Amino acid sequence: MALFGKSDSQAPRRRSEVTEQTMVDESTNPVTEPTLDELEAIVSAGLNSVSKVGLALQAIKDRELYRPQFVGWISYLDERWHITTDYAQKLIAAGTIAKKILDAGLPEPTHTAHARALATVKPEAVTEVWKGVLAEVGTVDNVTAEAIEKHAAKHRKRKARRKAPAAIRLKGKGWSVVISRKSIDLDPMKILAEVTEQLTQQAAKKAA
Repeated sequence: MALFGKSDSQAPRRRSEVTEQTMVDESTNPVTEPTLDELEAIVSAGLNSVSKVGLALQAIKDRELYRPQFVGWISYLDERWHITTDYAQKLIAAGTIAKKILDAGLPEPTHTAHARALATVKPEAVTEVWKGVLAEVGTVDNVTAEAIEKHAAKHRKRKARRKAPAAIRLKGKGWSVVISRKSIDLDPMKILAEVTEQLTQQAAKKAA
């Protein structure tokens, strides 16, 4: 089953061949990084492994493997996978949680909704909560959102109370732009890059 309810053949594949890149790990041994083809094959496999799907998308984003065939990350997600950046981020977050559980020697969640529910738990308590859920329901296939809620109740993250950062105001001859951020963690330069990408997409649609 395809990850997003559509077969891989329906998605445009406007990209050239990508060669393998290498990196050096902490022990100076060369490690081969997966290519775009290999990462997209993981995503195409669907929810067979939440951790692999989320981490594959994260790698594609971090290494910007979607360039130069796509204008940017937003365009890549829209045209290649037909999903929004918000949904992609949920998949990435779910993948990180699932990997943590897998690394602890436990069976990973098979649904992104389960991993997202665990994302509300304090990091140090994630595996404990998951163990409790599995002990109660028996197998991963029997896990429900209600079961996770029950075990996660006393391990909730405290919601940070932070004031929204001041708006950033830019202006030039005949124009002005105001950037309002909900969190100081949002990088203004990345925001401007996304704005540019969205404007480019809108212009392309109008010209079509």
